[in-house]
Amino acid sequence: MDDTHERPPPVQLPAPVDGFVGREAALDLLDRTWQRRADRPPVVVLSGIGGVGKTAVAVRWLSDHRDRFPGGLLYTRLTEPGGDPVPTGEVLFGFLVTIGVPADTIPPQAGQRSAMFRAAVADRLVGILLDDAVSAGQVRALLPASASAMVVVTTRRQLTGLAMDGAELLDLAPLTPGEARRLLGELAGHERIAAEPEAAGAIVEICGGLPLALGIIGARLRARPLRSVAREANTYARHLGTGAGAPDDVLEVRAVFDTSYTELPDRAARVYRTCGLHPGPDVSVDALADVLGEPVAQVEDAVDALVSVNLLTDAADDRVTQHDLLRRDARLRAEWELEPADQAAVVRGFTRWYLARAQAADDLIHPQRPRFGVTPPGAHRQAFPDRAAAVAWWRRDRRSIRAVVAEAARRHWDEELWQFCEASWGFFLHHRDYEPWLAMQTAGVAAAQRCDVPLVEARLRSQLGFAYAKLRRFDDAVAENRIALRLGEQQAHGPTRATALSQLGRAARGQGDLPAALGYYRQAAQLQEDLGIPRGVALCRRRSGEVLAELGRDEEAITELAAAAKAMAELGDPVQHARAATAAATLRSRQGRHDEARRVLVDALQVVRDLDSPYYTAEVLSALGQAELEAGHQEDGRRHQAEARELYLKLGDPRAGEIAATGRPDAAPGEHGDRGLGSGGR
Repeated sequence: MDDTHERPPPVQLPAPVDGFVGREAALDLLDRTWQRRADRPPVVVLSGIGGVGKTAVAVRWLSDHRDRFPGGLLYTRLTEPGGDPVPTGEVLFGFLVTIGVPADTIPPQAGQRSAMFRAAVADRLVGILLDDAVSAGQVRALLPASASAMVVVTTRRQLTGLAMDGAELLDLAPLTPGEARRLLGELAGHERIAAEPEAAGAIVEICGGLPLALGIIGARLRARPLRSVAREANTYARHLGTGAGAPDDVLEVRAVFDTSYTELPDRAARVYRTCGLHPGPDVSVDALADVLGEPVAQVEDAVDALVSVNLLTDAADDRVTQHDLLRRDARLRAEWELEPADQAAVVRGFTRWYLARAQAADDLIHPQRPRFGVTPPGAHRQAFPDRAAAVAWWRRDRRSIRAVVAEAARRHWDEELWQFCEASWGFFLHHRDYEPWLAMQTAGVAAAQRCDVPLVEARLRSQLGFAYAKLRRFDDAVAENRIALRLGEQQAHGPTRATALSQLGRAARGQGDLPAALGYYRQAAQLQEDLGIPRGVALCRRRSGEVLAELGRDEEAITELAAAAKAMAELGDPVQHARAATAAATLRSRQGRHDEARRVLVDALQVVRDLDSPYYTAEVLSALGQAELEAGHQEDGRRHQAEARELYLKLGDPRAGEIAATGRPDAAPGEHGDRGLGSGGR
């Protein structure tokens, strides 16, 4: 029975902040905009400097008027912690799922998702908060089409272009002195503030009316009930000279942290500045110790000192993080107090630390492939106890790794850049974060060209070609691998030629030219055999077996797949053994040998689950689901395919749509497409 209407409306808003005061003009504008809505969605854009309370205003108004939006309250942040815009397609996917649209019906293209979202909320009274927007175009793609949806946008930028869409624009000013004093009283105690009016006035002036700054000082006073307000005020006044706030937002925010910063021991101050130069959103204590060249224990003590004065915040897994304003303050202090060469040395230290970790992780995640970039001796033993820890690090620190890579690209640190791209391969094979990975690889190819390392360039181009083929961009895949093949021939490097040939086979298979694909795979296998590379031979034999199965040459296919599985078992490659066995089991299932196929597929599924490999787990689940359907086990088949589809959707892989099309609940055995095995992976 459909229980969609029994589901409570979604409420994604953060909790309203304590001590909210003032902002009557902004709240009134939001009220008036909602009340006079006509034939278009009411939109209010709240802009202003960081820390001025834009999000607090939006959350307060939407929370106070929740009864106006029985369809729910949606929220998303449009800026990544590193400063990059969140892709609109990702935001739309989240909104659609939240309001009840089945994930498997959501199209992959952002434009189609936008249209689906507009249709889904056309007659629904919803409030939407788009927080920290980057551009008018980013917001415009997320706007509903009907007047039943209220949209509030917050941004640090002037999004004047949204006025063309009928948006009301309001630049949120700092609090007035009276409002700031009231807020300080809410946080530190009204009686305490009233007892020392001059000292409270000095703090209000120093903070420049920024609610975030007032909140930090108010919390400091509340945590120190025996400390006088005058003492706090005098401390700030001494460091600022006149006791007045600075004239612009950077210095106003700096003033908020002056007392805490100037009271820090030298080592803690150095750690604070170093955190400001870290490219990513959070940083591990180990990385800080390595870059600073100090013992971990001493750095931990410095971190504790910073946490105690609210200049750092503890994060999971021995990491620390800073609010955006704090990061800016720390970075500015580093720029003021360090020479440019010293600043660059810190950033390069972070870059090399992450690179060594990435290479050490790749040694454990994908140990079968040698790299051109060399891992420092013993690095993986120091960094990760095992493969699971290496995978967890990649998954957890992916945003910081990307930020570091982007900084390396910006500074043209080409050696580090191409080595990052090479070391990302193992994790990518299992997790397939296509869009950011493609951007990184493209930059890596250019870096390899500038470094004049043609074999590295060829490798990165083949990696690009692999991803393009997976995304059905076969012309791009062919172009990249033809260049890789040419480079391999020019350098007389057999492994590079073999890889390019195999990848050209993948592209030909995707384009439907199975005889050409088989030819490429067999050329690559012969070349690998001549070079004495048994794993390469086994990979090509598995791929040849899959193509032979699609051509209906079942016995030849079984021979190739069995040989590939046997070789991978002997080489100690559990993933590729499982994949070859999966392909063979799929063929056996098609021949009616369902029990045999199911046993093999269940074993393969356990292998890839144990390796924490979302992509290959989805691949085996898809095959197992198909085999169950062919055996007449409809419920199990649909369940496995649904799980595979969810994994592919999370990875942004096109195969999600294929499963949705072929694994439909009402399909009978034998109605699931052509004779292909549906693998086609690496």
